[in-house]
Amino acid sequence: MTYLVKLDVCVKPVWHNDPPVINIGINDDIQRIILTKTQTFHYDFTADNISVLTVELLNKTDADVVPDDGLDKAVIIESIGFFGITDAKFIWAGEYCPEYPEPWYSEQKIQPAPRLKNNTYLSWNGKWTLTFSTPVFTWIHQMQDLGWIYD
Repeated sequence: MTYLVKLDVCVKPVWHNDPPVINIGINDDIQRIILTKTQTFHYDFTADNISVLTVELLNKTDADVVPDDGLDKAVIIESIGFFGITDAKFIWAGEYCPEYPEPWYSEQKIQPAPRLKNNTYLSWNGKWTLTFSTPVFTWIHQMQDLGWIYD
C-alpha cells in the first residue's frame, strides 16, 4: 500500500564569499542547488515504506572559514514539516555524517564522531539524512512520544 507524503524543508545558507552548493531531495530524487538565500523545498510524493530526506553540503573549503571575523560557510536546517505539522524533533531525528578535513581530523586527541545526531548546522561538507516511515502520521505520533498506537 502506498501513502501520500507532503513534506516541507526550510534550509538557510551561511556564507560570505560564494554560496553553499547542496544536494537536496527525497530518496533518489536529488537536485543540486546553489543556496543563496533561505529556501523552503516542497515535496509531494507517495511512498510504501521507508523514505529518506537528504541535505548535503558540497563545496566548503578552508578559505570559507575566517574565525577572527566570524565568517563561515554552512547550511542550517531551519524546519521540517509533514502536512503542515512542524516539530523540532523531526530535525533532531536526522543524522549528519560530516567529511572532516585533514589534517585537522587526524590531529584531534579525541576523534569526532563519524555520525552526529541532534544537529541542524551543517558546518562541514557531508550529508544530513532523515529517515522516516509511512504512513507518516504514525511516524509523527512516535516522534512526538504521544503514546501507544493500536494496530
